[in-house]
Amino acid sequence: MVPTMKPVHAILLTCTLCVAFARNNLNNNRTTTEEKKGRIFSLFSIVQFPNDACRSTSGTFTNGTCYTAGECSSKGGSSQGSCAAGFGVCCIFQVSATSSNIRENCTYITNPSYPSNYVPTSIPTTVTYTINKSQNDVCRIRLDYDQFVLDGPTATSTANVATSGQCATDRLTMTTTDRTNTPATGAAATYGQYPYICGTNTGYHSYLDLSCTSTDSATLSFVIGSTTSNQWNIKVTQYSCNDDYVSCQQGCFQYHTGITGTIQSYNFVGSQQLAGQNYKNCIRQEEGYCCIQYSVISYNIGGGGANAITICTIGGIGGANRCTGASLCSMDMIIIPGAGQTPTGNPGTTGENYERFCGLNLNALGFPAVNSPIISCECPFELDHITGIEALNGIGFTSLVPDPLMVAPLPSVPQGFQLSYSQIAGSC
Repeated sequence: MVPTMKPVHAILLTCTLCVAFARNNLNNNRTTTEEKKGRIFSLFSIVQFPNDACRSTSGTFTNGTCYTAGECSSKGGSSQGSCAAGFGVCCIFQVSATSSNIRENCTYITNPSYPSNYVPTSIPTTVTYTINKSQNDVCRIRLDYDQFVLDGPTATSTANVATSGQCATDRLTMTTTDRTNTPATGAAATYGQYPYICGTNTGYHSYLDLSCTSTDSATLSFVIGSTTSNQWNIKVTQYSCNDDYVSCQQGCFQYHTGITGTIQSYNFVGSQQLAGQNYKNCIRQEEGYCCIQYSVISYNIGGGGANAITICTIGGIGGANRCTGASLCSMDMIIIPGAGQTPTGNPGTTGENYERFCGLNLNALGFPAVNSPIISCECPFELDHITGIEALNGIGFTSLVPDPLMVAPLPSVPQGFQLSYSQIAGSC
């Protein structure tokens, strides 16, 4: 994606063309002084190009910003290819040292010693980066995790019930000038205004909101508690509030565009859901589309809450006939506003429509235990992911502590979710 807020720079090309005109005096075959001097003409050509994103020739950093060679050098960047028909260079900005300040759009943040694994001299240690606005009208920052590998969350087991899913060893936390609450781990864990993340999140992205204040900034903090699995390469893109790629509403930690796409929970590739999650996925409503349908690729949110460990499972354990609603999905869940089997809700029911979903299957009714597409016509299109503050409260240890009413075993590790979405055309 290409930010559209860059100033235009120009190169002045001067071409001096000397043209001598000789005159032949037919009367006396003599030349005058003026005829010897001739005339001099200066032709000027101005080449203008915007400082847009460009494709670099680097094998590590995909995009840069198009500047003149002199500008790139003076700003501390490195030239990696050409742009603007050869009049500019694709300038790469990259920082890795802790306490680095970022002021250029499209800057890459990498771990110290990248591309090698970062091995701190002492643990735990914290590596921080401050992102300053590249222009006053910036109101969103997008973080693309081109590489993100940290230690995973606390494993799910009977010994770790109180802290299962916490990013206790490594984690990335994010704050901004006016959103300063940082999530905490341990027995007194708290939510932050942005969730922490850990594990494997290569290919994911996150959005941070900035206020209208020109001095507003964002801070990324990596808490590193081991000497292994410490690699990151994050592209930082800043967007004007008027940019097409920016969500019109705040609070979208992930923002998806397109008629179709895929949404998945953080560390889904790492095969364990994270605790301490409380964020919103937003999907831009495309023109001519009024509803959205979510379909399961993979889904395991867990029991949903401490009150649902043994009852919200396959087969309706302990008398439960669903894995939906606030009474059962009270701690670990996804929320889909306006969810139903059809655009008008759940036909053939008593009018109950659930928005909270947990368990092993995604179904508008919560039961039977089969995945079924869910449709929502409530705009804007949003999907929230919330998990327990201190632990994955919906963990079902039925394989370790059998339930006498158990119809089918519940896997002990809630993986999270991976859903495809497809917008539905209509006349809104």
